[in-house]
This record gives sequence, structure tokens and C-alpha cells, in this order.
Amino acid sequence: MNHDTILLFWVNRLSFLSRKELQKRFAVAGEPIAAEEWAALLMLWQKDGLAPSEIADATTRNRATTTRLLERMEKKGLLTRNSSQGDGRRVVVTLTERGHAIKDTLVPIALAFIAEVTGLIDQDDLDVTIRTLKAMSERLLGMKG
Repeated sequence: MNHDTILLFWVNRLSFLSRKELQKRFAVAGEPIAAEEWAALLMLWQKDGLAPSEIADATTRNRATTTRLLERMEKKGLLTRNSSQGDGRRVVVTLTERGHAIKDTLVPIALAFIAEVTGLIDQDDLDVTIRTLKAMSERLLGMKG
């Protein structure tokens, strides 16, 4: 079996390389944000006040790993975890002022990086790739159990 013809090999390689490069660019800008933290921030910028389980599901991480991630982000002053006002047993994750403000630094870096990486690829090819990867992801999610 030749790795050069295995789609999932290339997906994994792209994921590793892009996470590494994006983290480096964030650090150069003075924001040492890990790829996992970036994924959680994206979720919270879209909808603040999520449960840790919602973040875990959206980022395809297990709950214990997500809890440790959120603890690190809380220590960095990016978010807080509090009991829900309606249900004291439910934890709600909300961004701090710093968590909201960091978006103005990180998003332009990420957008420039994405444009740099995809800039020479035809939009139709990108659209097909995105549809294909979404379909594969959905299929994998359907295999749970």
C-alpha cells in the first residue's frame, strides 16, 4: 500500500502541518494559542455560553480532554466556567473580555494563512474538496457506536 495514494494520509498531514504553522503565526503575533484552543475559540465566538460537552462534540474531542483544555484557557484568562443560572448542575463556558478581544488579532492571521495556502487552487476544486471531506466526516460520525 502506497501512502502517496491514501486520502486520509494527506488529510492527516495537512492537519498536522496547518496546525503547527498557525500556532507559530499566532505565537509570532504574541498570542501563544494552541490549535485546540483555536478550535474552542471559534465555537465560542460563534455562540458564547456553551456547555463543555457541546465544545467537546463540536471539536471532536473527548470530554476529559476538553475539560483540561478549558482549564488551560481559563488560566490564560480567555474564558470562565460557571454554573448555569437555570440549572446549577450545568456548567456554562463564556468568553472573558480578553477572549473576545483576541479575535481581532487571531482571525486576520488565520484568514491570511488560509488565503496563502489555498490561493493557487481553483475555487471549484476547493468546493469539491470541502463537500468530499464533509461527506466523509458525516459518514464517520454515523459509524459511532
